[in-house]
Amino acid sequence: MKNEFIYQIFPQTFCEKDNKNGIGNIKGIISKLNYIKSLGITSIWISPLTKSPFKDSGYDVEDYYEINPVFGDMKDFDLLIKKANDLNLKIIIDIVVNHTSNKHIWFKKALEGDKKYINYYHFKDPVNDGPPTNWKSKMGGSSWEFVPKLNKYYLHLFSKEQPDLNWENEEVRLEILKILNFWKSKGVKGFRFDVCNLYDKPHIFEDDLEGDGRRFYTDGARLENYLKFMNKNSFNNETNFFTVGEISSTTKEKSVNYAKVNNNELDCVFTFLHLKVDYINNNKWTYTKPNLTSYWNTLKEWQLYFQNNDSTLALFMNNHDQPRSISRFGDDKNYWYQSATSIFGFTSLLKGVPFIYQGEEIGMTNMSFNSISDFKDIETLGNSKELLLDHNEETVLKILSSKSRDNARSVMQWDNSLNAGFSNAEKIDLLINKNYKIINVNNQINDESSVFNFYKKLITLRVSDEIFTKGKVEFDDNLDYCYKRIIDNREILVITNWTSKNKPLTLNINNYKIIINNYQNINFKHLLPYQLLVLERF
Repeated sequence: MKNEFIYQIFPQTFCEKDNKNGIGNIKGIISKLNYIKSLGITSIWISPLTKSPFKDSGYDVEDYYEINPVFGDMKDFDLLIKKANDLNLKIIIDIVVNHTSNKHIWFKKALEGDKKYINYYHFKDPVNDGPPTNWKSKMGGSSWEFVPKLNKYYLHLFSKEQPDLNWENEEVRLEILKILNFWKSKGVKGFRFDVCNLYDKPHIFEDDLEGDGRRFYTDGARLENYLKFMNKNSFNNETNFFTVGEISSTTKEKSVNYAKVNNNELDCVFTFLHLKVDYINNNKWTYTKPNLTSYWNTLKEWQLYFQNNDSTLALFMNNHDQPRSISRFGDDKNYWYQSATSIFGFTSLLKGVPFIYQGEEIGMTNMSFNSISDFKDIETLGNSKELLLDHNEETVLKILSSKSRDNARSVMQWDNSLNAGFSNAEKIDLLINKNYKIINVNNQINDESSVFNFYKKLITLRVSDEIFTKGKVEFDDNLDYCYKRIIDNREILVITNWTSKNKPLTLNINNYKIIINNYQNINFKHLLPYQLLVLERF
């Protein structure tokens, strides 16, 4: 599956068709399948479509077997599978089974005191009249919520509306197998497992005197057993089936086994250390520019470690949880085109499975927020309360604007019409980036010099040339932002400059021919700002 190129859709902001609700839907996705195929994409990962109260954009599942009515119904989903198959596009769906919604029938029964379902979750007695531990939720505040009727707390590593499942309970694991096999029978060709390295919680819950608790519940001792269990009993014998796990707050040593060849766990993993280089003291909710040296060292370290251990990384700079990389790592004002193309190209030609996120292929940028009240994302709002205890509003706005998931969740910019062509609704309650009249698909699709057509060219190169799917990656200790892809006697050199200044070119590239260049010409003495060169040795 290493010759995949996967496109992520966030359904509520992608496209609405035949409705005027102002929310994206499955019919909207179907209407854009030819567009996605034209990019050279092989598979589509769709964020949750299942029934949900939408406290966390569908990552709080109320019913694993029912399509959320705002997106359509199962007939629409069946048609999506058929239309995708007709275009030889595989559909990968999000599987969110670290937690459920608090509206799920299992949790409702637990709240009623049903012991069977209490054991589906992590309910604990109070300790010293307070929470069982001092762990912090990723959405802000405590990770425990008190239920007076039961005189117990339940664990929620995310919002209080997302209680964590108890994977140690065999009945829970068997329910999860049913979910996987149901969707497999519907014709999906892959699963993306949300926060899957958090499934295994400790036997003993204790305070974390060093951090927020994550060291006690991340990469647990039984996690690989759980991954093997799903693999063996669901997708192991399925031909051409793809699995990828979201792995947070991990190390290369712990995560490498999850996607190691012949380990019978996952095909690929998302890791995030390369996107934490603009965190201060590993704290997301801070403001600083990305440390490019740290990024480069992290990239090399993980690429080589996974290569040496025959494991597979996901290659990405954007998704529904991350600010737009063009604004984060690039210069989206002065070098917009060059930033979009260099960041994408340099990342996507590495060793692993490349992903892109909706709108990335046209250079969509971060939003501009004028006040804290402009934000919609539950994680952003939850953490803003704690930030305001220590900072003034201006500082908090700056932090939130740089890190909020809202940056990735503005509507897809299709054209310069009403609502950026996303919906015909008179009014929508979603974010629309003001630059949509300039940055949109319609302006780029027939322009050979556009970001869109650069992506198309590079995706075709990536999936068609075995040097990128089978070749090894090699780095030079004396050069940064440069690597080689090598197979047999062939060698391709990829080099970039992620700064707004010229960068001396210390390589002799006279023996190379140009494959990709995001500028019109080349200077053999230096790289121009955000220039990307892909060169093949004669």
